[in-house]
Amino acid sequence: MPTLAIDDRLQSYEEAGSGPVALLIHGSPGNANAWARVAKLLAKRFRVITPDLPGYGDTTPQAPEQPPDVGFASELIEGLIRHVGSPSVLAGHSYGGVVALSVALRRKVEIGALVLFEPVAMPILEVAGDAQAFADVRAVFDDYIASFEGGDGRAVRKMIDHWFGRGAFAAMPETLQTYLIRETASNIRDVRGTFRERYSAEAFRALRAPVVIVVGDRSPDVTRRIAERVAGQCPNGKVEILPGANHALTTTHAEAVAGFVAGAVP
Repeated sequence: MPTLAIDDRLQSYEEAGSGPVALLIHGSPGNANAWARVAKLLAKRFRVITPDLPGYGDTTPQAPEQPPDVGFASELIEGLIRHVGSPSVLAGHSYGGVVALSVALRRKVEIGALVLFEPVAMPILEVAGDAQAFADVRAVFDDYIASFEGGDGRAVRKMIDHWFGRGAFAAMPETLQTYLIRETASNIRDVRGTFRERYSAEAFRALRAPVVIVVGDRSPDVTRRIAERVAGQCPNGKVEILPGANHALTTTHAEAVAGFVAGAVP
């Protein structure tokens, strides 16, 4: 796996294929391998770059004494883009969608199109006037964090069951459960960073790239609400519904996901 030095930090990433750059950002917890099936399909047409987010793979984590900040990840992705070239399409799944959206809104690098798969950009609900939905989802994640910090070693089940459906964690293979439990602290760092994000109507108005937000029709209602609020703020935003899919859509519906990424290129 290549690594890129960006100032005093390292950014690790996978690369496959040739052609226009398609840069895909994974969710939390996870790593570049989360996109393996999609990347294999896209590599027939694109130079596919799949970075590891901070704290995953060999990418430098944010210092624990610093407040969790999506901008830390965004800076690394921007450095990677300067190295590999402007992507024809920037995509992100879940927390990776939050980071991809941040990169687009910061406008420090050029991108062609933005494709977000169930981005967990929860603060957009409050910005868009959906205060009750924001309060409800905030309560879920406050409970998750409090449970973990109170000593519940399996608290991550609350996060998983919220996004994937009740009983999803219990149905997962033991190896995956073990991984999620081990990475709970890292996920909570990313959750806290997500809730600290601040969105402005002005920043969205300046975003001229086409934006596609994809949601599975089996996902919780708040996922669709987030997608609609993001799309509604974007001058060129739209929501696409993927039948039969939930939050795991990048794995379970790899062909359709690759189609959305490829189809977004201007």
